[in-house]
Amino acid sequence: MIDARVDRLREAAEAAGLDAVVATNPASIFYLTGFDPLALERLFAVAVNVRDGGALVVPRLDEEAAAAAPSGLERVAYDAASDGFPELGEVLGGARTIGVEEDHVPFARVLRLQQLGREARPAGALLAALRARKDPDELRAIRHACGVVTDVMERMFTIVRAGDVEQAVNARVAYELARAGATESHPLVLFGPNAANPHGTPGERELAPGDVICADISARIGGYWGDLCRCATVGPPSDWASRAWQVVRAAQADAIAACRAGTAARDVDAAQRRVVEAAGELGSCLHGAGHAIGAEIHEPPFLVPRTDAPLEPGHVLTIEPGLYATGVGGIRLEDDVAVTDGEPELLSSLPLEFREVPA
Repeated sequence: MIDARVDRLREAAEAAGLDAVVATNPASIFYLTGFDPLALERLFAVAVNVRDGGALVVPRLDEEAAAAAPSGLERVAYDAASDGFPELGEVLGGARTIGVEEDHVPFARVLRLQQLGREARPAGALLAALRARKDPDELRAIRHACGVVTDVMERMFTIVRAGDVEQAVNARVAYELARAGATESHPLVLFGPNAANPHGTPGERELAPGDVICADISARIGGYWGDLCRCATVGPPSDWASRAWQVVRAAQADAIAACRAGTAARDVDAAQRRVVEAAGELGSCLHGAGHAIGAEIHEPPFLVPRTDAPLEPGHVLTIEPGLYATGVGGIRLEDDVAVTDGEPELLSSLPLEFREVPA
């Protein structure tokens, strides 16, 4: 399955008029090889020549880990005396027109390619299009990640109580995700008025009776992300909370129903936006319907008004409408949805309910 991805990249690069592609985004390297690099200052790259050949280029200290990756590509390791580009040049051979991930590769590295007599051309969209259509192995990995997030979120809602501190709750969630195998996680559990900021920072606020809890929890497990969000109240929900949750639930249902092959990404956003913006007395619609997810937590296509790209079978999308009232709180519901040849498919089993925790 991994090597078939390289073959598809080779075909796409040839159709784009490139001699080779050099992938440097860690998520793309993982997608093409199964090797998960710790990309700091050193060069990691997958070079794929259109005609034949290619290699995974890594620093010497990562040679053993790269050798264990499930890839048929040659491994090329370079020593500390090199920046990796002479070795990369040897792998590229006679290739002159090189596709690069322009949103990732630093300009200094583009200059190094030029010094080797190569012409760098944008190929980020080419790689992103390949990565967007998840194969069966990737879908299984995302389902598993969603399952882990579901288990941790269920436990969190079971034990959270009034008096708990935001920072402590988020730290506990991150610890449980790590114990379950997460190599990265982004718990964002916000209380009361803090939940009105979708990307707020957990602080020292204590959970109080009447608060809304907005729990957006994501984790990368086995190389792929799961990302889910549910809400609760401490004690019975207020009138605002009940009405806002019903609006967001309806908006999410409409957006999920729109996740069909051929639908423009912006139309999925329009489906949720119609519902949320019609309830302006309850709060604001601050973001799009969601985004694709995979080896990175945010991938294209992005479900926003400016994106007209059509959805395709294999796309996996977060559907996460929200409604936010400054000084009051925020309600957001999120599920990961696979686009198929037919009906949209939910990849998680997390119950869609407005929870109530003891005051």
